[in-house]
Amino acid sequence: MHIQIDYFFRFGIMNYRFLIPFIFLFIAACTNPIVNKKNLAALKKKEQQEVTVKILPLGKTNEKFTKEVFEDLKKFVDNVVLLPHEEMPRSAYYSPRKRYRADTLIHWMSNRAKENEVFVGITMQDISTTKGNNPDYGVMGLGFQPGQACVASSFRLRDKKNFFKVVIHELGHTAGLPHCPDKTCYMQDAEGGDPTGQEIDFCEKCKGYLRERGWKL
Repeated sequence: MHIQIDYFFRFGIMNYRFLIPFIFLFIAACTNPIVNKKNLAALKKKEQQEVTVKILPLGKTNEKFTKEVFEDLKKFVDNVVLLPHEEMPRSAYYSPRKRYRADTLIHWMSNRAKENEVFVGITMQDISTTKGNNPDYGVMGLGFQPGQACVASSFRLRDKKNFFKVVIHELGHTAGLPHCPDKTCYMQDAEGGDPTGQEIDFCEKCKGYLRERGWKL
């Protein structure tokens, strides 16, 4: 299974390495991410089955923050559940930067997800992952493509009102969507910046893909 990485901000290279077995990481600048064909085949078999999206507030959040994401997601998918708030798992904490590893978080949530469930972790705290030779890049979102877990953080957003665009982008990846060349589409490649101010909707191609998977578009 591959991971799609989005919204990178570079903060320097530390002299350490993380070993992440069995996965490959794709940086935000990639335009043609490689997708595991076996996983896509399994996804197509399940696309007509109901999928439950479980929103999991993690670490620093507030009631307004979580409810807004919940209400917005209900406009796109039928089965959305808002789970009780949980603290960040200690295993995800990276003490040198005092932030949390996004890759660890999505593995942690994916292991909890049952068949036809997708966990969406949301937080206001800083998250990071590995990019190329830099083992700890700050990111706004990370998700399996396709898969059962993603995480989104509002920490690096210029305009916090655009947070839902990060959430829906990562959820799109879990449904199997790659990055999109349309600069107004929620699935556009951030290319190391924050393009959420340009995004207005899914493009027609991405909408068609998601409609086949039961999304309300």
